[in-house]
Amino acid sequence: MISYEDIKEAQDTLIKCWGDDGKKVIEECAKVKPFNGSMKSFFEYCACCGGNWVGMLLSGVKALFPSVYDVIPNDMSITAFCCVCATMVLCGVDIQDEC
Repeated sequence: MISYEDIKEAQDTLIKCWGDDGKKVIEECAKVKPFNGSMKSFFEYCACCGGNWVGMLLSGVKALFPSVYDVIPNDMSITAFCCVCATMVLCGVDIQDEC
């Protein structure tokens, strides 16, 4: 279950790492219908990307939340994995749930 602390941490991560772009992602996540599911069920929407976990997770974000995907910055920096996971949390994917 996603807690308030999880949501706050995700928002803080996006703002710290992506600045104004992170704020845009947060705002767009607030507009989408939450996934309300586990990582296992989220993986059903992801495409394998030859070991590129960020690419695989982004494919799921794009499939389920195209408007969120569109505001993710092109240059995600070295914090890409953490920020994509934070974005997923804000979209209702329970990343702490057992697969």
